[in-house]
Amino acid sequence: MSKPKIYNVSQTGKRMEKTFEKQGYTNVVFNALFSRNGKKLNSIENAAIANYSSLILSYYQAENPDKVKVEFKTSQDNVLIWSKVYELNDSLEDIPKSLSGYAGLGEAEVNDLVQRKFSEMERSKELERLSAELTKATAMNEELQYQVLDMQASLDAKKQIEYYSSVIGMALPGLAKFFTGTPVGNAINFLSGTEESPSQIDAGKEKDPTQREAILEMIQSFCQGLSNQELGTMYLLLSEIEKDKAVLKTILDLITQNSETEKNTQH
Repeated sequence: MSKPKIYNVSQTGKRMEKTFEKQGYTNVVFNALFSRNGKKLNSIENAAIANYSSLILSYYQAENPDKVKVEFKTSQDNVLIWSKVYELNDSLEDIPKSLSGYAGLGEAEVNDLVQRKFSEMERSKELERLSAELTKATAMNEELQYQVLDMQASLDAKKQIEYYSSVIGMALPGLAKFFTGTPVGNAINFLSGTEESPSQIDAGKEKDPTQREAILEMIQSFCQGLSNQELGTMYLLLSEIEKDKAVLKTILDLITQNSETEKNTQH
């Protein structure tokens, strides 16, 4: 500790005495605690402020402290007016906040400040990197969700096609029997993977009169206008009729009776 710095400490009493007088304080006393490395060396208790400078210098020379705690109090009721701790290994003045203040720091302090600044920069870079990765991962997650939805829609459509294809596949061979010797019969046989032999076609043409062909064409036109589900239902109906052709008359009678009933109800 250089003499000019401890001298500045000793002059604090004169400066504070004038300040206290302006504030209306009289009979001010002071305490001073001298220590080194956190261990108390000596102290001054309730000394007159007029003796502040001489006592501070005397105790400093005798004890060689690294820290001095000074307190100013009223002598009557011992009320604390002002106090301060001086670190005698550092500058007695507060370290300036400007950049020029770093010139007074030791090598260890400078290294510590540099290390902390470097750590802050590294944390900032890491935060930016993690933020960018999070944004990228979020975008990828959204894209994957869209792909899953598209695949699910395609799968559902495929299942629907396979279902109706299986129904039609079962229906075509049976329907072909009802259109033997006609163009629609040939088409159905082709789609179902079974084709009529030339003899079957010729036999059908020889037996079927013009009226029969007209009826078959009407049936063909009707079936072409059916949806896949309706066509499957038609197949199931024809399968039952094929087992017992007498069912045809039963169905016709039922339809006729229903028509007559509706007409009578309307009248």
